[in-house]
Amino acid sequence: MWNNRPIIIRIKRHENVHPFIQALHAQHVPLKRVVFREQEVSFETTMHYLPKIRRARRQFRLKMAVFYADELQVFRAQLWTLLGLTLMIVIPIICAQVIWRVDIEAATPELEQRLGKTFQETFQLETPLSKKSLPSNTIIRQKLLEQHRELSWVHIDKHGGRVILRPQESPKQTEQSNDKLASHLVATKSGVITHFNIQNGERKISINDTAYEGDVLVSGVIESGTDQVYVGAKGEVFADYWLECSFKIPTTITMETVQQKQWRVLLKGIHKEKVDYVQKKDLPNWLDPYVSIVEEQQTNTMQVELDESKIESLLIPLLHEKVLRSLPAKTMIKKENLLQAKWGNGTVEGKVLFLVNENIASPIQGLQGE
Repeated sequence: MWNNRPIIIRIKRHENVHPFIQALHAQHVPLKRVVFREQEVSFETTMHYLPKIRRARRQFRLKMAVFYADELQVFRAQLWTLLGLTLMIVIPIICAQVIWRVDIEAATPELEQRLGKTFQETFQLETPLSKKSLPSNTIIRQKLLEQHRELSWVHIDKHGGRVILRPQESPKQTEQSNDKLASHLVATKSGVITHFNIQNGERKISINDTAYEGDVLVSGVIESGTDQVYVGAKGEVFADYWLECSFKIPTTITMETVQQKQWRVLLKGIHKEKVDYVQKKDLPNWLDPYVSIVEEQQTNTMQVELDESKIESLLIPLLHEKVLRSLPAKTMIKKENLLQAKWGNGTVEGKVLFLVNENIASPIQGLQGE
């Protein structure tokens, strides 16, 4: 308890010191380490007996000073100290189990607003919330990519009680337009139909049906009784299919990350090294032969040792982006599964299964009216 805290009493030497100590003994006040010095007398006791000591001091008219004996101790075996240490440990643990903020960092405020609205409507979460109530990264990413097909990936970072969503837009690709209507749209590969974007023609397959390579998806010829009317087929048919990719890379890889740009002043004749710069300031003709002001792009090189966690957080997003760039425009990767990963001889190799949503319709030309 607090009243058992040890204290040190220092009393200035006086003729009444001995009667004072005898009076304390008579009142059963425990005195420890009693030391008589030339100028003072000191002893140890506890806070519990301080009122009795003060009454005796006033009676014998002595000058007294009180000090805590445990001032230099880091840990004090007291109830309040133990309670404070318990709260100091328990409160951060409890707070670490709570999500306090969900932030979205996108390239434009418009994209942040759209993504935030989709996140709220889809998951209906109100912060603060328990981490157990937050869906997994895979589910969050899949739902957002399904609603925003212009995105290629959504990075999800968790820092303490904060979750940060960083959407990455798909690379812009130019599409070649062909005004000539095809007779049919046929499947270039097998997959499960998810949705249509048809301008002309008649559907020959329904959503959630499985289409096989070579099947007619949209017909440009409509039968009217015994006649056939050519209207042409134009549009897109999207389907889900699984794409398996293999990889084999060293377990230790070197990565370069782009840092901030900075301006640098180069004095010709002093700085003789070759400098790669982004842009250069135009200087007066009389100054340009001696000085150059250039903007450099700084990079940070680091080595990463691949383990199971790095495969999920680092390698799969890189494979995701590489595979997506090799596929046609408007293609989306909805999900990825790591099938296997094997370490050996300083390398790691494995397979990743991607769930791809792609336009599988290809136009074919035929005789109009057939």
